[in-house]
Amino acid sequence: MKKLNYLMAMLALAGCMASCSDENDTPDIVTVETLSGFYTINSGNMSGKIPASITSYDYSTDKSSPALQDAFMAANGVALGEGAQPAIVYGSKMYIPMTTSNIIWVVDPLTLKIIDTVRPTGDATGPRALAAADGKVYASMFSGYVSRIDTVSLQIDKSLRTDPNSEQMAIAQGKLYVANSDGYNSANAYADCSISIIDLATFTETAKIKDTVNVMNPTDMATNGTDVFVICKGNYGDVPSTVKKITGTTVKDVALGNYMTVNADKLYVINAPFGVERKDMSFDVYNTGTLAKEGIIANQTEGSDSWIDYPNGVAVDPVSGDIVMLSYTLSEAGFAQYREPCYANIYDKAGNFKRRVECGVGALGVTFIHKTVLK
Repeated sequence: MKKLNYLMAMLALAGCMASCSDENDTPDIVTVETLSGFYTINSGNMSGKIPASITSYDYSTDKSSPALQDAFMAANGVALGEGAQPAIVYGSKMYIPMTTSNIIWVVDPLTLKIIDTVRPTGDATGPRALAAADGKVYASMFSGYVSRIDTVSLQIDKSLRTDPNSEQMAIAQGKLYVANSDGYNSANAYADCSISIIDLATFTETAKIKDTVNVMNPTDMATNGTDVFVICKGNYGDVPSTVKKITGTTVKDVALGNYMTVNADKLYVINAPFGVERKDMSFDVYNTGTLAKEGIIANQTEGSDSWIDYPNGVAVDPVSGDIVMLSYTLSEAGFAQYREPCYANIYDKAGNFKRRVECGVGALGVTFIHKTVLK
């Protein structure tokens, strides 16, 4: 793999940032100089026996140069595994959760070389999503737990029971919000779904939002450190997927949507539910405070590379404001091709198209990598 030329790495993952030393000493003071590029986490396709992978794209490469595919395999000589989920970079390490393989890879974000692994055991298994603060990484477990990982020993030091099928998380004002979808219980209207609110200082659940009418099948979360947003996927029928804002234990509807990210005071929402025609999809930006719609995510022209065929995610770089939207390709009959490579469209902060980058199969998460200078 081509080595990115920088001294440290930082993350923005589908709208969530964390920056802090993972050692027990005084952190270095870091200033961001330029954006170097990003990784996409690609889930692969299990039915097609296509393993998960990572695509590496360096912004400094010529526009005619392709992104490096299967960069994790290139760096380590082993496959990433199955059930890849969005990664985070915290301190000097990058963490990649693998739900089906039941492992969290700990790698060097500069090279993707394996540093260590975290292998959950017991009842708390199936790492689904990650968040980090104050020298700890938190992993939601699909079995219905949240586990706390010490970033020095790289050991799980405590696990906390939540509700079934814990999904994405967000940290805001000392609290960890966990979406528990109860996703395997659709026949019973996701009766045990909830949102756990965990105090990080004590690592105890201090509140729970359990309202299957208002909060049905919560999955995705995003935060700017103050505001918390959740996507409640509903029942994929008469209860649509909706983006909601959490204030305390109060939940308020924002807009219909099944993909989102947050950057500063902007909430980016894509509404493209399964089976909907392209003309009925929406790509909107909202103010995180007022919840007023402020415009569209990006300018798209049908028939050109700027056009998003079948979206599968959105992320915003916190430094440049560049927007990355992930998409499946379409067959001639107009169906999403789940066994074919996806692509990432890059737009500037004003929504102007910059470039299309080919990614791996099932691209679902973006990890931005920045060049930094130590002061």
